[in-house]
Amino acid sequence: MDPREKFISRVARGKSFIDVGGLSNVIYERITSAHRAGASKLSLLDVEPRTCPWWDGMRKRLDENGVGPCEFISADINDKELERFDVVHSSGVLYHLPAPIHYIRKLRNITHEYCILTSTTIGTHIVGGGGELTLPDGAVVFIPGLQGEAKGIIEAWYRDGGYGEVAEPESSFGGHSNLENYYPNWFVPTVAAFKAMAVSGGFDIVDEEAIDPSHRAYSLLLKPSS
Repeated sequence: MDPREKFISRVARGKSFIDVGGLSNVIYERITSAHRAGASKLSLLDVEPRTCPWWDGMRKRLDENGVGPCEFISADINDKELERFDVVHSSGVLYHLPAPIHYIRKLRNITHEYCILTSTTIGTHIVGGGGELTLPDGAVVFIPGLQGEAKGIIEAWYRDGGYGEVAEPESSFGGHSNLENYYPNWFVPTVAAFKAMAVSGGFDIVDEEAIDPSHRAYSLLLKPSS
């Protein structure tokens, strides 16, 4: 079972639940999972404007899966004041932001009991494009700074794992010159760095599990630190 599903089924019953950033392409939401797990209140927040057709697609998807009321919030979590939720879920967002620890702190501020946080990560020894690259445990790769052989190795390693073009800057939205461009990847941490980010952002790690055995993605079950 996907660790996100496992963690949701473990902690969401009878709880208020928000999926932060779960709108993308409609199919990546975890509202359905929280509903299946018995969550008492459902919300979905995403930065996409209400004119984005994904919102209508999401309502249709939830209806097809028998999911009743779900609050839709179109906002940037970095700017929006929100109530606290018992369970906060965020997957596929952290590495799209130029200030990842600030984002984790925002998640901490709205988490009452648990946060399920998942990110693309990078292994400490990777092979791709005919080359090899070794990274220290605490490394965080700044995608706009990738150059030369290292860039080729990292791009090939993600492509080989089915993760697409990790260094695509999404130039039509301003690329990495636009700090509000949340479409490209900005940072990719090792697992050790990802875990340290979560702790620095105000969480304790309750459980953890790799989504990809090569550590291309990793999931954490977190509780706010006291």
